[in-house]
Amino acid sequence: MIKEVMKICGLAYDKIEERLLPFANEGVLFEIRESCLDATVTLSSELTSAEFDKVRSNVFQAFRDEIYSSFDISLAQAAANQLKLNGRTLAVAESLTGGLVSSMLTDIPGISEVFFEGIVCYNKLSKTERLGVSTETLATEGAISRQTAFEMVRGLCVSPVDIGLSTTGLAGPDPDEGKPVGLVYIGVGAGDYIRVFEHRLSGSRATIRQATANLALGYLVHYLRGELLLKG
Repeated sequence: MIKEVMKICGLAYDKIEERLLPFANEGVLFEIRESCLDATVTLSSELTSAEFDKVRSNVFQAFRDEIYSSFDISLAQAAANQLKLNGRTLAVAESLTGGLVSSMLTDIPGISEVFFEGIVCYNKLSKTERLGVSTETLATEGAISRQTAFEMVRGLCVSPVDIGLSTTGLAGPDPDEGKPVGLVYIGVGAGDYIRVFEHRLSGSRATIRQATANLALGYLVHYLRGELLLKG
């Protein structure tokens, strides 16, 4: 029996299942475990190694934008590995996630080598005082906006920090700034290479917050591997 693991971030269970449908009759069984857009897909088969490798290659290609590891490790461990591999120092600014990203990272032993600080900037004044987000941006775009996420990352990137990660959005239960519950923005990068991603998530307050934290670490991994720059 051959068994391998594929770790992916950014897809719900039903979307993963749907994308696996073309491989249903190719001699490989798929077991999916997904929580808040972080998933482990286990591939198992009685095929020969050569036959399995062909199916595996096609499956991995189908999920190329979402795979963060081919080993059974956490998102935080994958992020820590990439930070160390690239010799980068990270800082995180969190609004709606309220420290979840930083907590996930500090679960990893030795993370202090590459993780400088985490800031929970929940209030608008905190965003301006701690990160330099402009009052004009907050007045015209709002705290829940692409520009705010961008400026949060920019404000983090002061030596020795050379890569920043930010989260801002609305976890509910009520709308705010005329924006819907589940609207989130995630910023990642440094200097001239800061990317911001918008998502519209659903579920409970806790689910939205955890999904945002997972997505943030997923984007960090892909950024450090140079994949987001290639797509930008």
